[in-house]
Amino acid sequence: MTDKPTREQRIEALAEELCHAYHYGVGLQELEEEDPQQAAAHRHAAEFFLKYIEQVPKEEKRAAFHRGYDRGSENAKKAAAEQVDRLRAEVKELRQDRDPEGLRARIADLQYVTRGYGRMFTGGSDLRTDLADALSRLEAAQRELAVLRGVQPSNATGDRPS
Repeated sequence: MTDKPTREQRIEALAEELCHAYHYGVGLQELEEEDPQQAAAHRHAAEFFLKYIEQVPKEEKRAAFHRGYDRGSENAKKAAAEQVDRLRAEVKELRQDRDPEGLRARIADLQYVTRGYGRMFTGGSDLRTDLADALSRLEAAQRELAVLRGVQPSNATGDRPS
């Protein structure tokens, strides 16, 4: 069975750690010989901090950290969402100032429709060539399919000799 260190031993160990941290590796015994007041200050600080350290177990410290971290991340998400909403509202306002009733979008839609009707009714060369090309590819595909099925190409299109 391991013996739990006494309070004095824990204070001495903490004072040793403080001494190493503040004096770059110098031990408490060495500091006691060089500067007894400084060593006493480390012991006093160790005694002061030890009562707080003993009050909080590791699990509670870890849980408190996670609670704080989670709360901070939630607040960061809320702040980011609020900023995104604010920026979206500003963009919407800017768009309304430039285009109060969505006229630009309606004009763009009408231009698109007009271009489509122009191609259909005026018979633009692009539409005619596209349709002719699609028709020739369809006929070629029908012939190939008929050959694969073993049907005569003359019968593939439905032309039957009378």
